[in-house]
Amino acid sequence: MRPFLVPACLTMFLTVTGARAQGPIPGEQVSDTSVDDQKALKALGLGVDGPALLDYFRKRTFKEANPKEMELLIKQLGDNEFSIREKAFGGLISLGPSALVGLKQAEAHADVEVKQRARDLRDRLEAKAEPPIQAATARLVARTKPAGAAEVLLGFLPFAPDLAVADEICKSLGSVAATNGKIEPAILQALHDKLPLKRGAAGEALVRAEMAKQLPEPDKHVADVRKLMKDSEPTVRLRAGLALVSRKEREALPVLVELLNHLPPEQLWPVEEILIRLAGDKTPAVSLGTSEDTRKACFTAWTKWLADNPAVNLKKLDEIAPLLGLTLIVQQKVRVAVGGRVAGEILELDNQKQKKWSFEVTNYPVDAQVYEDKGETRVVVAEFQAAQVSIRDKTGTVVKEFRVGGNPIGVQRLPNGNIFVVLQNRLVEYDMNAAEKFSYNRANHDIFRAKKLANGEIALITSSGQYLRMEAATQRVLKNFQVAPVPVLFGSMDVLPNGNVLVPDFQQNRVVEYNGEGKQIAQFNVQWPNSALRLPNGNTLVASQNTRKVMEFTRDGRIAWEYSSDGMVFNAKRR
Repeated sequence: MRPFLVPACLTMFLTVTGARAQGPIPGEQVSDTSVDDQKALKALGLGVDGPALLDYFRKRTFKEANPKEMELLIKQLGDNEFSIREKAFGGLISLGPSALVGLKQAEAHADVEVKQRARDLRDRLEAKAEPPIQAATARLVARTKPAGAAEVLLGFLPFAPDLAVADEICKSLGSVAATNGKIEPAILQALHDKLPLKRGAAGEALVRAEMAKQLPEPDKHVADVRKLMKDSEPTVRLRAGLALVSRKEREALPVLVELLNHLPPEQLWPVEEILIRLAGDKTPAVSLGTSEDTRKACFTAWTKWLADNPAVNLKKLDEIAPLLGLTLIVQQKVRVAVGGRVAGEILELDNQKQKKWSFEVTNYPVDAQVYEDKGETRVVVAEFQAAQVSIRDKTGTVVKEFRVGGNPIGVQRLPNGNIFVVLQNRLVEYDMNAAEKFSYNRANHDIFRAKKLANGEIALITSSGQYLRMEAATQRVLKNFQVAPVPVLFGSMDVLPNGNVLVPDFQQNRVVEYNGEGKQIAQFNVQWPNSALRLPNGNTLVASQNTRKVMEFTRDGRIAWEYSSDGMVFNAKRR
């Protein structure tokens, strides 16, 4: 990706990152990136006025290939004869961008061979696309609202090269769906378009326009969106259901749960995220995972949960704190300070990968967390060499510091304002007066990862890969099973709301997800990971200290966002 962007339909109730279309949806983070977007376009010699923006998309909108020809060629991609498969592959390449619409649909094909070849073809045809520029152009269209924008955006939508661009197109459509109190004809026509992508986008646009109070006859047009929840195409039902959930329409929930039995896991994480947030501590101990079996188990479990909770309150979704799209990095710099201290840097990136602020700490900082306190940005830092934790402002000036009786390897600011500190032989919680409120001692000095969970329980992983989950008050062990060993001292793991555990497996070059009983349910490959964090969009933020990279991976293990740093990255977090 792009800076952490959630599928547009999900951003209507989950908080998001990056620029958003005009007419904010409740719970949606809005920021104006017009200046930066215009700068990016001008640097390429592109115009930034309304007509020029639409012309940009018109030039990248192609005539769709003959449907019958496409159908035959895609079918032949899975032929038993290698020569026929290769000929079909070449035929699709020769069609160029006009084949993109059919190839996108083919990625949902039941034949694995067809699906993979369609994806390879799509990647080749989109290799020269300009996703960041296309996304910026879409945002500027939403700001300027040039005449005819809805028709142009809908025409280009099937040729959007990735999810980030499609997201921005869908959000922008919400801004231009109505003009002078009238719905744009292109939006109404798209509700019945042959392409599922357009039908879903039109439905979302109507809900966005209605929630921004720009929609005439809202009852009539939202009723049209409700009809899309009965569409024959699951992806249309998905987009319509997610849009209507933003209006707190509980009737959308059964539709979304039913989709767990139809769509592939990589398309369903928005549904799982909604359900987990609604279920809270009643979340079933299942996960979509990446296989047919795990998806079906997930469908069965959530179907039962919905039946057992007929009066679930969708207003819980408003309790989600906004995500700003800012990425915190804690890294070691190649410099030794006075007295043999190892210098490190704490920095925060904006959603364009630019430093918002940074400062140096000369006591070997290995972990940090940013939070806001009475309108001021604060950073709590684990200073390994100094055996202390400090609280600093974003210039690095110390506001408070206290000794922790050892070398801290992790730090966590809790919702009550206390500070949870991880040492190899001890876990301890301090209040802001440095008074201990909880401690747990471990004589083996083998704690390598730990965190305090939202329900007050403690989770830790030892260097040998023993995972313990315990009650804080009694220190009674609730779970005890083996996960991947942790050979590197600095980094993090994550415990998900449903009890699953996300572990960076440094030795095996992968990130692994275990369920609450210790069964491995998903994994993806990444070189030397030491830090892993699950994001609200279902992706996973990973730090690799040896490759000096921070990466965001999709559910199917593809890199969606990447940042190359100039130091050894110990931890990366997003807020």
